[in-house]
Amino acid sequence: MKIKINKRYLTPFLSSLVCIFIGLLIGFIVLFCMSPLDSFYEFFVMMSGGIIYNGIEGFTTILAKAAPLMMTGLCVLFAYKTGLFNIGVAGQYVMGSFGALIAVLYFKGNWLFGLFMGILFGAIWGIIPGLLKAFCGVSEVISGIMLNWIALFFTNYSFQTYLSSSCVDPKVGYKTYSVTYYNPNGKIPDFGLKDVLGYNFTIAIFIAIIVSIVIHIVLNKTTLGYQLKASGLNKDATRYAGMSDKRNLVLTMAISGAIAGLGAGLYYLADLESISVQMSSSLPSVPWNGIVIAFLSQINPIGAIFSSVFISWISEGAKLMTQTIFPAEFGDLITGIIVYLSGLTAIIAHIFMKIKNRKKKKLIEKGEN
Repeated sequence: MKIKINKRYLTPFLSSLVCIFIGLLIGFIVLFCMSPLDSFYEFFVMMSGGIIYNGIEGFTTILAKAAPLMMTGLCVLFAYKTGLFNIGVAGQYVMGSFGALIAVLYFKGNWLFGLFMGILFGAIWGIIPGLLKAFCGVSEVISGIMLNWIALFFTNYSFQTYLSSSCVDPKVGYKTYSVTYYNPNGKIPDFGLKDVLGYNFTIAIFIAIIVSIVIHIVLNKTTLGYQLKASGLNKDATRYAGMSDKRNLVLTMAISGAIAGLGAGLYYLADLESISVQMSSSLPSVPWNGIVIAFLSQINPIGAIFSSVFISWISEGAKLMTQTIFPAEFGDLITGIIVYLSGLTAIIAHIFMKIKNRKKKKLIEKGEN
């Protein structure tokens, strides 16, 4: 039986592979220039994702950290599909973490309640730039950037001032309590497999994959998805067709923010890290990497599954490189190069098309002869 491949997805897929290959090649050249003798082994360590040192536990750590990356990628992707650039993903992610943690640490709720609160807070924070865009004409980029910092300092101030006795442990530098020890019911379950697959294993990765598939179906197979995409492409046409462009815009940002909030819940309720609520000026890196995921996946929800695992793989592997020679940020360097190259996918697709047309021309010429 002949397998038919959808050509609409094949060219973007091949373009992404080319971008990844060139990015890794440039990364290796940089490594070689820094230390020729160590470059081959350290590059191998990075490409192994650290599994050569940590085995199956290293692999489950990669999957655990890929889950929130997948959600932040979907957050950016969903908005972009409908004509919006949700640069406010970081603020929605921070508010999602705030909602998820107060649910399980302050209210002692279970993990489902925590995820719900993360989704709710993320959606609320996403609605704000949506309303400003729909009714005031304010760019979602400008309002999103400002709301990122408001979310960060609001979260820090709230934990330190009002929730310090129930959510924050000052003995470890004003960090939120560990979900595992403070409220075990608040941690995403592992079905008893953590002893086999490692401490970081939870069902978060499966939740993330299901959400990716649902988003793909919503965008491509439902009336709602068609309306949201149509509103992004041409507001006047959708208004003429009887659709509410303002409602669709606000709904898009609400769904996008909800996905980011879910990502924060999948990260912090898996107890991968505790939030440091000391006054700081740095936003978490996970939502920013979500922008990388979105464009590396060619704005495809299914592609986001694979690109998030790849970015997590590279990042975890880079952390295990010899830090005295190669810093852990080297993984970010490679992903950054790949993202810049992703902007050239149109050129790469054009090259593929020229090669294909050339082959067709040769076949026609042979047939005529």
